[in-house]
Amino acid sequence: MNKSQERSTSSAISTPTIVAGEELHNVSDTFYTSQRKGSHIFRVRLDATGFTLQRESPSGVTIKEQTVKLCDIVGARCMRLKKPSRSLARCACVNPGTPAAAGAAGRKGATPSKCSTASKEDYVCDGGGDASAYLYLFAYVLKKKSLRSSLHRERTVLTLRFRSFDTFEDNMREADRWYRALRWQLNNTLEGIFVDRLDDSGRRRRALVMLNPKSGSGNAREVFNMHVAPVLNEAEVPYELFVTKHSNYAIEFMSTRRLDDWCTIIAVGGDGLFHEIINGLLRREDWTKVLDSIALGIIPCGSGNGLARSISHGYNEPYFSNPVLGAALTVISGRSSPMDMVRVQLQNRVMFSFLSIGWGLISDVDIESECIRMFGYQRFTIWTLYRWANLRTYNGKISYLLVEETPEATGLPSEQQRKMQSSRSCNVHIDKLSHGDYHRSTEYLPQEFEDVISLETSINQSFRSRCDSWLSGGSRRSCYYSISESVYHSLADESEFTEQSTAGLELSQQNFGPSSSLPPLDEPLPASAGWLVEEGEFVMMHAIYQSHLGIDCHFAPKAQLNDGTIYLILIRGGISRPHLLSFLYNMSTGTHLPEKNNAYVKVLPVRAFRLEPNDNHGIITVDGERVEFGPLQAEILPGIARVMVPK
Repeated sequence: MNKSQERSTSSAISTPTIVAGEELHNVSDTFYTSQRKGSHIFRVRLDATGFTLQRESPSGVTIKEQTVKLCDIVGARCMRLKKPSRSLARCACVNPGTPAAAGAAGRKGATPSKCSTASKEDYVCDGGGDASAYLYLFAYVLKKKSLRSSLHRERTVLTLRFRSFDTFEDNMREADRWYRALRWQLNNTLEGIFVDRLDDSGRRRRALVMLNPKSGSGNAREVFNMHVAPVLNEAEVPYELFVTKHSNYAIEFMSTRRLDDWCTIIAVGGDGLFHEIINGLLRREDWTKVLDSIALGIIPCGSGNGLARSISHGYNEPYFSNPVLGAALTVISGRSSPMDMVRVQLQNRVMFSFLSIGWGLISDVDIESECIRMFGYQRFTIWTLYRWANLRTYNGKISYLLVEETPEATGLPSEQQRKMQSSRSCNVHIDKLSHGDYHRSTEYLPQEFEDVISLETSINQSFRSRCDSWLSGGSRRSCYYSISESVYHSLADESEFTEQSTAGLELSQQNFGPSSSLPPLDEPLPASAGWLVEEGEFVMMHAIYQSHLGIDCHFAPKAQLNDGTIYLILIRGGISRPHLLSFLYNMSTGTHLPEKNNAYVKVLPVRAFRLEPNDNHGIITVDGERVEFGPLQAEILPGIARVMVPK
């Protein structure tokens, strides 16, 4: 809808039409809009396809039809407006013909009042008050500014005004009927683990938010408050927020806490935080039950953000315009997909990986560039050029088991494939999170907010304010209420495991998680099992099981979330610098890999591999985190975890 339509307020005047047998599910009615260009008649229908608006002529002929898809709608609110105040009564548009009105009209270049013709419908300006009830629907629809621009998601607010009845209670009851119909339609698209089936209202289950304030450039807390919390609140997803206090905090938390109350774990940070979460979950004795009942999500606030970029790429969801908005919509989607994990056996411990294992050039860049972390993601480009100019090689032996090819692909379902789009964030402002009390539905706005509407309702009393926040359908400076069940745990909270040291954590690791099907690391590999070997000087070895290593590093174009494959990329020593530079330059587009393996660059789809360095120095990374140098072996664990994906 265009801007004028977004801000217009429609009022029902006809008897509601109810679809037989689905009284609470499919609803429709007739609405009018009152704008400067005249009134329009709309037939509005809400069903499983979405929210359809048919504009009709006075003779009943449909002039235009527009549908906001159900998958783009995140939530709704029933609201009421403030009573007219004295200051509003003195406004020229309220009492035309008064001296104030005449004076305002006579002033040249006078600033139009907030109570313009368009806003009169929103705010009744007569002295009798307003018995109307309002329903606001929040959607993030795909839009395109011009032919040359890319698609992006834009926040849209649809407003319906109900005033068929003489009393506010009756009008609110009708608005609430539409609200409940929408909630039923939305909940019907969610997977079972995300909805409390024991609650007749179909309330969403809680999400656990784990936030790392040190991720990336250190603005994860601000990103969550300003861009993630509003989306969670619009979708009525209750959450509990925990802020990490030290390294391995997430491992300790996930391995020791009771997690039955949560259906989703959302990592607000980088890939390192997500790595800690999965390793904590797989250290639990009940890891199989937990991974079956909890989906994982990520909000990209780190330096690399490979997983978030891989998810958006795999489902062709907008990313570059605003990665956080797309990720926030993903974690409330109520959809999940199986995701492969990799079991990594080191000399003294076992760990689990979701992204990559590296040795050589890329691992050197990842770890050594920490000294210029202030440059953000650009630090990788700077240090890559430095390492290219000062190239190293490493001697070692790499053994691997190729994937057995099958006629059927195990990738993403075809219905989940969409056209690539870009995104745009809603412009919001939240000062900080703080506890608050419940607000009465009749709480009115202060005079300086005459053109905005309170989020509190008399029907949906499951919200409370975290800050002094307001919503305006047409305003670009909007704030939001939070869910009453949401809890904020500050950095100062006491924790039962803060005294546990990192060394003690590693020593206390239990033998939980999937067992290995490979021979022990200190035993030779049987040649009869099909193991192949590459040995000699290497510039790098990188094993990856997601499509992207970073936001613009399309490292394994064929990789999917659940294809049961590790893509092993080897670059041999002796490669020319122009050849290597071409490889590095084209990683952003995914055209760096050869169509056929050559003497210097090989791409091997494997299900397991073993790395045995012959040097006594070097850097090995797992999911971008440095681990102890030495031999290791890894094997794919197909689809053992679940990750949140777009609708």
